Amino acid sequence: MRKVLSGVCIVVAGICNPVLAAETAPVSFEKGVTRAELAKILTSHGMTVKDATENETDPWLKAKAPKGTEFYVNMYDCDGEGAGNRRCNNLQFLAQWELSKKTTLDAANIYNQKFVFGRAYIAKDGKTFMFDYSINIKDGVSLANLKRHVDNWLRVVDDVRAMLKA
Repeated sequence: MRKVLSGVCIVVAGICNPVLAAETAPVSFEKGVTRAELAKILTSHGMTVKDATENETDPWLKAKAPKGTEFYVNMYDCDGEGAGNRRCNNLQFLAQWELSKKTTLDAANIYNQKFVFGRAYIAKDGKTFMFDYSINIKDGVSLANLKRHVDNWLRVVDDVRAMLKA
């Protein structure tokens, strides 16, 4: 019985120890996500990720999906001091392609009428087909839910790319 209780105490001590807890990824994000945390999640999905932030008030990441689609993640509604501590509550995944025969306003409308996740549109310049997917995590999100959003983004962006044959 003493061995079992010692094992339980070790397990409980490991879970409750803030030093050990800090070494693992958070289970949930109650006050937004940092660039480093988001980059780690994207990397865990097989993506290459680069912090492309030029202005601390507007952080963003540049990434490449496993099937080759390049995209950005714009991060909004951020709080905190210093680049590593800014936690952002709204994320916008954004991919774009040059217009071609298949990348038309009709293609965007067909996507938007047929599918729920993401939105397709032609940029103001009239030369670029845009596709974005927004996530609001202001009231918190679990790590599992955020990973599901990333999985969904990868699926829908691949669907759009295949539709456009881009």
